[in-house]
Amino acid sequence: MKGLIIIFISLSVTIGCQITDKNKDREITSAMLENPTTIEFEDPEHDFGEISLGSSVEFSFKFKNTGESPLIIQSVKAACGCTVLKDWPKEAILPGESAEIPIVFTAKYAGSQKKYVSIIANTRPSITKVYLIGKAIGPE
Repeated sequence: MKGLIIIFISLSVTIGCQITDKNKDREITSAMLENPTTIEFEDPEHDFGEISLGSSVEFSFKFKNTGESPLIIQSVKAACGCTVLKDWPKEAILPGESAEIPIVFTAKYAGSQKKYVSIIANTRPSITKVYLIGKAIGPE
């Protein structure tokens, strides 16, 4: 039984070391923060058109690291409670790589809508905004 436990621990350590080595180029370093990169969104302003009041639309803001340093997203914040962030990449995005930020927008008020999401990253400027526009149709 002791032999089995020792084998299991050895195997776990070996696999753990290999996983760490694979992600070594994605470690966040001070050089990455000192050398800003650039981010380019495929669609920085998404028009969801007309939707019914109370309904939701999902969209993913797709982007690419167009700079020469790894991109590190520190945080992503919605301007209002009607926009929910599903997640965003937590690991460094290497130059030339693409990723996405999925969101869900729920129309809480009737009328024209223009909401934004702020992306705080090691870019210059450090805050980039993307927008959702459209119109919520329903009783006012």
